[in-house]
Amino acid sequence: MRFDARSKILLVIFAGVIYGLPMTVLEGLYLLVGMAVCYFLVGHIKMGFVTLLGYLVVNQLSQVDWLPMWIFRFTFMLSHIWFPLMAGHFLLLTTSTYELIHGLRKWRLPESFLLTLGVMFCFLPRIKKEIRLVQLSLQTRGICLRKRDLLKQPHRYIEYLLVPLMMSLLRAAQDLTIATLTKGLAVTKRPSEFLQSRWTWIDWSVCAWCLSFLILKFN
Repeated sequence: MRFDARSKILLVIFAGVIYGLPMTVLEGLYLLVGMAVCYFLVGHIKMGFVTLLGYLVVNQLSQVDWLPMWIFRFTFMLSHIWFPLMAGHFLLLTTSTYELIHGLRKWRLPESFLLTLGVMFCFLPRIKKEIRLVQLSLQTRGICLRKRDLLKQPHRYIEYLLVPLMMSLLRAAQDLTIATLTKGLAVTKRPSEFLQSRWTWIDWSVCAWCLSFLILKFN
């Protein structure tokens, strides 16, 4: 089954709206069971179980008195942001950049915003790859930098790693911008769409589930 990108965006917005609200364990489970069902429907069975079991483990650890204070604070915070984390992960895991832009275009958002968003989503995965390439280039020259060198030798770290990385990422961003412009993302006329999407019962079910939680919460 496939979710429309717009229903997944609304799910993330809903997670942000309810973030910080005091919730009981049952209310949290109501949200997380629904989130797990979403994962199950798209075929990500493992993430569905992680969504449920992870919340139960974190919630139980946040109520243990004999754990160190920093673990208690971390698990307490994680139990409150677990649903927004899973909702955001669901959007990123199951939505391609083109599907996201296609969904946002149906909401009549400005093309300049969609261009920026498209470049950003293509650019973020490049950062880790570029760091690895710069490190390999340094190692071939006999220069080995470690993370602690950022504190021990900041000038050397900046000169050998950060400056080449920034230059490489700048070129990558320019290439991605040119690529998105070439694909017609900034054309003022309505572009040709290779993806056809429409709301189905599964998207309406997500909206009904979110609305039902708000009704139960504030009644």
